[in-house]
Amino acid sequence: MDNYAKAKGTAIEKIIRGQMQGELSGAGMYFALAHAAKELNLDDVARQFTELAGEHAAQASFYAEFCGRYPFEENEFWRFVKGLSKAEYFGEKAVSSLADTVKKAGFADAAETIKTFAAQHKHHGEATQRLTEKYAFETVKQNAEKRYVCGVCGYVYEGELADEPEDFTCPLCGMPKTVFKTAE
Repeated sequence: MDNYAKAKGTAIEKIIRGQMQGELSGAGMYFALAHAAKELNLDDVARQFTELAGEHAAQASFYAEFCGRYPFEENEFWRFVKGLSKAEYFGEKAVSSLADTVKKAGFADAAETIKTFAAQHKHHGEATQRLTEKYAFETVKQNAEKRYVCGVCGYVYEGELADEPEDFTCPLCGMPKTVFKTAE
């Protein structure tokens, strides 16, 4: 990608990351409006909002690439996808627990929807794991001696975290490296 990491480490990176977050929020907002319009039987409005959400998501992707948020070199790409797979399995457990909490609070319908999301996280974990095994076996087959887990999202970092710069953040959720714990 021509734009990959052009702003990484520059003064503009913080601005670009902020713009990325704004576009992600915009995508979420438009998807929510599309869902609401669908519930109101406003199918044309729902389609338009879905299109707008997709445009915001594409813009967020550009900004993510521009500031080097996700890796594009093959070895790092597959290492990231492998960690992402583990985070999706972590997400399944966390979201399932959230569904239980929501149900106990008296929101049974919402809890059922959230249970569906938990199942989707599991599916995402399985899908990314299959992709890694199929396309990157040689790249990621050997396990690193050290593994660290992000305490927020469950992303698994393999390698020596101490070798990363002090401003290193989780490539998935953006939290600082201080939230990582040694994996068992």
